[in-house]
Amino acid sequence: MIATAEFWKRGAAELSRLIAAKTVSPVELARVAIERARTLHPILNAVVTLDEPGAMAAARAAEARAARGARLGALDGIPLTVKDNLWVKGLRATWGSRLYETFVPEADDLAVARVRAEGAVILGKTNTPEFALQSITDNLLFGPTRNPWNVELTPGGSSGGAVAQVSSGIAPLAIGTDAGGSIRRPAAHAGVVGLKPSLGRVARAFGFPPTASDFQAIGPIARTVADAALLFAAIGRPDGRDRASLAHATEPAVGPEGLTPPPRLRLLYVPRVGDSPVEPAIAASVEKAARALAGLGHKVEEGAPPWDTAGLEAIFATLTTVAVARIVAPFADWRARVGPAFVPMAEAGAKVSGAEYLSALDRVAALRRRFMEAMAPWDAIISPASAAQPWPIGSPYPKEIGGREAPPRAQAVFSTIANAAGHPAISVPGEPAPDGMPVGVQLMGRFGEDNLLIRLAAEFEAACPWTDRWPGVS
Repeated sequence: MIATAEFWKRGAAELSRLIAAKTVSPVELARVAIERARTLHPILNAVVTLDEPGAMAAARAAEARAARGARLGALDGIPLTVKDNLWVKGLRATWGSRLYETFVPEADDLAVARVRAEGAVILGKTNTPEFALQSITDNLLFGPTRNPWNVELTPGGSSGGAVAQVSSGIAPLAIGTDAGGSIRRPAAHAGVVGLKPSLGRVARAFGFPPTASDFQAIGPIARTVADAALLFAAIGRPDGRDRASLAHATEPAVGPEGLTPPPRLRLLYVPRVGDSPVEPAIAASVEKAARALAGLGHKVEEGAPPWDTAGLEAIFATLTTVAVARIVAPFADWRARVGPAFVPMAEAGAKVSGAEYLSALDRVAALRRRFMEAMAPWDAIISPASAAQPWPIGSPYPKEIGGREAPPRAQAVFSTIANAAGHPAISVPGEPAPDGMPVGVQLMGRFGEDNLLIRLAAEFEAACPWTDRWPGVS
């Protein structure tokens, strides 16, 4: 048997093989994860609802199946967490809001149902900002989540709890969501891998209403590309209850065994968006990543971004403010119960007319057509995942980037286009900043080519490994 003290530094794919070989006990694995979640909770505030009884019951069942050689899948016995804006049957889902403080769903989101069907051990729920709509992870219910690399800094949002738990080794996998970079930017800040799949790639049928039309995707968070692929293979399957998912019915999601190097690709390197600022350490790291990919034989060309950031941000603002107005409408006392940032958002959203909202959706459809055409010469785009490094706890966004004053969403100039266009994008760790803080390299692919994108990320990971780096709280 493997020493239990070593469990937290081992990846999901490796642990799965060890469980199958009966050299790792799922029960002991769950115990280590639960103890680590408890130990790190006062420091990080990442796992805000810990389900020890449910996790131990699942682990015992997984151990019994492993003993008789009847595992349900590669995730059988592997601990993971679920972001608190997703439904887990019988476990409270607060959405980071006092409006839903006691809400307990009666169904699993489809992604949760699929990992449960494979025998995964669901440890609990990870922290998210209210309605998963901020670039930090903080709310009135649970308070802020802290970055394992520097607890004075944020891990970003809205999947900040998920990346903090994976980065610190509580569990090797997490399920997050991404409506404008909410997986990829926190993954960059915490030094882990985060995938936003193509629109519809991870089917959905139950859960809270959308906060940005169909921009939001469910995706995996892990320390390695292989582990992200392991989770993606489980959740990235079509379902007739989500018609958007049927566009991906012909090609199964790639798993760790499918991570062969891709053919030589045409890559567009986008170092900046107009005159929007980028931290110099991030720019240097991503430039080095572009050179590394060129060194692997890919054709890399530097160029301008094939999207209009200003127009996109206006669309995003319309969709999200209307969504907040919709969310709070059933609650007569909502103004006294939501965070202060959401009062003006809801009031603005309530003033948007139906015609204005439909016009925003028309602009999204046009954007998707234009972006698909603009990406035709390229197999993928290389850019920073975030323009900013993590910033101090207590600030909703970085007030300066690269020594320049920055507006609220300046850190997101590279990320939201993937959501609006519906294209897949992944953040993988690049060379750290001089102060040791992680930097995320974003790779964005063409619609439906998630598997090719993941294979490219795996090739970059092999050429520029990072998995020996651990944060200070580990």
